[in-house]
Order: sequence, then C-alpha cells, then structure tokens
Amino acid sequence: MLVLKFNARLLIKMSSIINKCKGLITLSLLVVLCGYSSYTNAQYNYNVALRSQNAPVNYENANLSFNDFYTNLAPYGQWIDDAGYGYVFSPDVDGSFRPYYTNGHWAMTEYGNTWVSDYPWGWACFHYGRWTFDPYYGWLWIPGSTWGPAWVGWRYVDGYYGWAPFGPGYELTSGLEFSCPNDWWVFIPPQYVHSGNYYRYWNGPKNNREHIKNSVVVTNVYESNHVKYAPGPRIKEVEEKTHKPVETFHLANSNNLNTKSHLNVIKMYRPAEITPVSSINGQRVIPPNVVGAPQQIGKPQSLTGHNTTTPEFRGTLPKNPNEDVPGTHFIEPQKAPVAPKNHTNPYEWDVNTPVKPERRVEIQPQQAQPQQAQPQQIQSQPMRPQPQQSQPQPQQPRPQAPQQTQPGKQPTINNRVPMPVPQPRR
Repeated sequence: MLVLKFNARLLIKMSSIINKCKGLITLSLLVVLCGYSSYTNAQYNYNVALRSQNAPVNYENANLSFNDFYTNLAPYGQWIDDAGYGYVFSPDVDGSFRPYYTNGHWAMTEYGNTWVSDYPWGWACFHYGRWTFDPYYGWLWIPGSTWGPAWVGWRYVDGYYGWAPFGPGYELTSGLEFSCPNDWWVFIPPQYVHSGNYYRYWNGPKNNREHIKNSVVVTNVYESNHVKYAPGPRIKEVEEKTHKPVETFHLANSNNLNTKSHLNVIKMYRPAEITPVSSINGQRVIPPNVVGAPQQIGKPQSLTGHNTTTPEFRGTLPKNPNEDVPGTHFIEPQKAPVAPKNHTNPYEWDVNTPVKPERRVEIQPQQAQPQQAQPQQIQSQPMRPQPQQSQPQPQQPRPQAPQQTQPGKQPTINNRVPMPVPQPRR
C-alpha cells in the first residue's frame, strides 16, 4: 500500500511539472513566433525599399533629343556652330585637358572598361559622339545619338595598355583599326589602368610612335542592341598581366545627370539612344548662347605644341559664371580653402615648387632687416666705456674685483665675473 501511495504522489508531481513545462514551452514558442513575425516584416519592408531604390529607370518615354545636350551642357562650356560639323561643344577646360584621361578613371563593368567621369557633363561627352582636336579651339565634342561605355580604341604593347578617342565619322568595325594622330594615345601600365590620376604613370606622348609600331590592337568587340563598341582588355587578361584581382562594378541606370557610386554599383544617366532633332514644334532647335565658328574646324590634328596652353578660342570668350565648381559631382569632394603660406621666415621654402625669380625679390627686403640693425649696434659701441666706469662700484665688496680692473680686459657680458675665467689669465 505504501508503495502505491508513493507512486501516486510521484505521478501527481510529475504531471504538475509537465504542465508547467508545457506552459513555458508554449510561452517561448509564442515569443519566437512574434520575433520571427517582426523580423519578416522588417525584412519585407527592407526588401521592398531596396527594390524600389534599385528599380530600373525607364528612358523609353523620356522623349530625349539633342536639345537635352544643348541645354544641359551649356553652363559648362561653349556651343559653336560650324559649317562642317554643325553644333559642337567646347568644354570650359584648360590646355592640359584630354578626353578619357583628365578627371576620371576606368571601371570594369558588365560592359567592359567603362569610363567614369568626374565632370558633371561627363555623362554625355564620354558616352555619346566623338572627339576632335583643333589647335585654335582645342578639344571639341561632336554629339552622337548612341550610348556606349566609352568610344575609344585599345592597343597593347609589352607592359602597357593604350587607348585613344575615336575621331569624327568613325564607325566601329570588327578590325578596330582607326587612324588618329599619334599623340592622342595614352599608354599606362596594366596595374594602373583602373586607378585614375593617370598623369602619375604616363610618360607623355614622346614614346607613342614606338609603342604604336610595336603594339597590337585589342580586338574585343561587344554588341548590345545592335550596337558595337570596344570594351578593351578583359578581366582575365588584366589579371594575368598584373597578378591581382580586378574589382568589378554593376552599371545601373540613373534618373538624374549625376553619376553616383555606392559599394559595387555605379549609377549613370545612360539612355540607349538620343534622337537628333533640328526643330521642335516647327521651331529650329538652337543651343543657348551659341556662337558662330570664327574659323572652320578642320580635320583632327596633332596636339604637338598645343597641349599645355589654353586654346586661343577660349581666350576670346567671356568668363563663364556657371563654370564647374569642385564639389558639384560625387567623386570630387568639396575641398577646404587653402590657407596662405606664411613667408615671414626667409628660410621657409616650399620644396614642391621651383624657386622663381619673383620669390627671391620678396626675400631681399627680409634679408635687409638685419642690415638695418647693424648701425644700431655700432652706435652702441661708444657707450661701452660707460658701464666700465660703473663696474668697479658693484665689484668693491668682492675680494676678486681688484684683480679684474686692468684696462682693456674688463668683461662685458651682463657685468658678471665668472670664477673660472680669471684663472687661465694668470
């Protein structure tokens, strides 16, 4: 009987424990389900927001035409009406500018080597149309209707990749052979092709003739929507020559004219085609502030002797109040104003700039200041005997003072008589 009573009590306790455990398990399951529900809701909201942010931009109904070029590029340069090429654009740049070289870099995307420009007008001039050079005007952009990652040709020679912009009227073929002046080419070591700041790695056009003679054409051709372009060296080709992985980016459409880069996504304004138009609603389309060409633009010419000075045509134009300002684009951050260098110290030199004659002229009056102080020292020399007459008075209480009253040997440093000084004179 005792055993049965004990077993019954044990069963009752076990059942109560099990009921409590069931309650705890049920409560924990409810907490987990609530947390999962909130997580899934947050994840759903995040995914919806991400999809809306990365939603493809559709340009089909935008009705884009060359008039968009005319109006959007006008603040950054000068439109010229030429008898041969029609309306061409002269960007507000100096003589050191080169297309696909200045203020930009190559980025590897699914379209191959894509030019990412730091200029706010780069969405147009480096992805549509062609470039030409005239010594009077400098570099000029001729509008085109078809988008491409870049309109350049590529070559390779031992240790260098080279590229040059396509000239006016050139249509891409499978051979990729095109003619342009030799100094249009830029040759860079493979490890620096995607780095930007190419002026650090290019030795100038002095070796271009030899590079072009010994190089081979990079014959890669990419076709999308019946449009052919030269993507340049492939990822594997660059990695084999540099022994380093190449960073790749996804190219997405942007709904504004600014190019933006976040993580591995580059957003760029890139309608597939922009329609050439001569009139809208019966009215002729004219670029803002267009000027007639002072002289006809000739065929593409060499940069020799004209690649460092501002073109003559730019000097005849008034100052553009809407010129490009650093900080108006995503890659070029706003720069803090540089404080003027302190030149009060004549020995403070800037090692990064060569010494100019006008700088030496500024230093001469600073060196003349010590010379003006020398007459003051000379005027004070006749007054030196006066402290000698007053020196015996403070030295009378001292026993050693009479030993230093010899003429011409009186100390003159702060009227002080060091103890070790008289010993060598004995």
